[in-house]
Amino acid sequence: MPTYLRNHQKVIDAFGYWPTFHDSPVIRFHRQPDLIELEIEAWEMTSEVDANGYFKLTKRHEIGFAFRGIVATELEQFIPQNILFELLFSPEEEHALNGHFTVELDSAMGCDLCGRFCTKEGEITFIRSVASHPPK
Repeated sequence: MPTYLRNHQKVIDAFGYWPTFHDSPVIRFHRQPDLIELEIEAWEMTSEVDANGYFKLTKRHEIGFAFRGIVATELEQFIPQNILFELLFSPEEEHALNGHFTVELDSAMGCDLCGRFCTKEGEITFIRSVASHPPK
């Protein structure tokens, strides 16, 4: 859990834990030289199945992230119209030791569409509940 992200507790309050963001669609990805903004949709998949045979989803939220003080990027292959296999954050030790941390965007659409970047600051800019409709 990346406690170095400002407002990280809002995500924990919404889900009861820090999620992996498995199968999270990227709603928005905006990149400037010293700023990366990311918005994704996340949910909890239950073991219950609906009438169509799909797993029921609960705790559906849109989550906004902002990262400032970009140190390095490997985002050449990353496309904004993406679905994340996982959203990874480096351990607390990296941030404490180096003054920055790494964010890895692991794509469910193939490793060639993955990306990563190092940044000095990050925050949860918003978290909002999503009405009960199929994921985007």
